[in-house]
Amino acid sequence: MRNRNEIHDFYCIKCGNKVLSLPRQVSHQYKKHHMKKLWCYKCKCEINCVECKNDQEAYDFREKWLAGEYLEAVEESLKECNNGVDNL
Repeated sequence: MRNRNEIHDFYCIKCGNKVLSLPRQVSHQYKKHHMKKLWCYKCKCEINCVECKNDQEAYDFREKWLAGEYLEAVEESLKECNNGVDNL
């Protein structure tokens, strides 16, 4: 029997846009608002993105993003990203 998959969306913490939709096995789930470093096509950089499992989690992310709760995480993520670029 095959494992069931659900589609999860990833949203950029810098610009708030949806970056990627990814199938996840139901048996392999992460905690709410799990962060993953992905390339944002809008910001043109690698930055942490928040994983949302459903529309409610996406709405919660959007509310937190609009309230500015991810500003420190953006600075930290960009700092980590720039460390690798300085050596080029």
